[in-house]
Amino acid sequence: MAKQVAKPKVRKKKWYPILAPKLFKEMVIGEVHLYDSNNMLNRSLTANMMNLTGNPRNQHINVMLRISEVKDGKGLTQVLGFEMMPSSVKRIVRKGRTKISDSVIVATSDNKKVRIKPLLITNTTVNKSAANSIRLTVRNQIAYLVSKLSYEKLVQEIMMFKLQKHLGSTAAKIAPIKNSEIRGFKLVEKEGVRVLKTGKIEEPVKEEKSQNSRSSETLRNEVSGVQKRKGVSRELETTSQTKEEVKEEKKKEEKEEEGKEEKKEKEKSKEKKSRSGD
Repeated sequence: MAKQVAKPKVRKKKWYPILAPKLFKEMVIGEVHLYDSNNMLNRSLTANMMNLTGNPRNQHINVMLRISEVKDGKGLTQVLGFEMMPSSVKRIVRKGRTKISDSVIVATSDNKKVRIKPLLITNTTVNKSAANSIRLTVRNQIAYLVSKLSYEKLVQEIMMFKLQKHLGSTAAKIAPIKNSEIRGFKLVEKEGVRVLKTGKIEEPVKEEKSQNSRSSETLRNEVSGVQKRKGVSRELETTSQTKEEVKEEKKKEEKEEEGKEEKKEKEKSKEKKSRSGD
């Protein structure tokens, strides 16, 4: 009898789902065809933010994800960063406006390094000094705010566009802002990267004025009012002087005309006498 040969077992691939982060309600964003579910660990993928939020206004943003954990044959993802499409950046930059962009590396409260790229578009063109001051204020605000947030909270603030609104409101104190965006942010995993550090940023406190105290502005206004009054009085004096001078000139002219008429009459009388003598 022929010997029976055992058939080798054939491994078949299976489809394993990939879930979005908790921020996007862990919805299924894709599947991967593998022999084992553990093989999809640390794989990266890109998803459009419109598909994650269901909002068509977010279709200009691509979100980078990475499978950080495998649980029950499902891949759980983590946000690595996001970036705006170049076409959307070109669309908001137009003539008569100033583009202010930057790129900074900051650290979160849980010691994770993040590269953030802010983008601000002014309502009108501004000079270089104003653009530089906006860039510095936004840079300091980013460093201060990120240092108070964890990485997950930072991702939530950026995805909900709260950080962008805050940066736009702070920059609007210097110049009117048309658009305030973050064109990209990414988790930095390299070591030895310089991190921007800054101290606490305090908002200016308005001083309460007492009823008896007068500010320097009011004193300046009073002084300017006195100066204006003095100027008006001087103008009135000059105008009165000019009127008197005009009157005197008119009197002189009248006297000269009277003298001329008297001379003419005398000459006529002399001519008559000379004719009568002849």
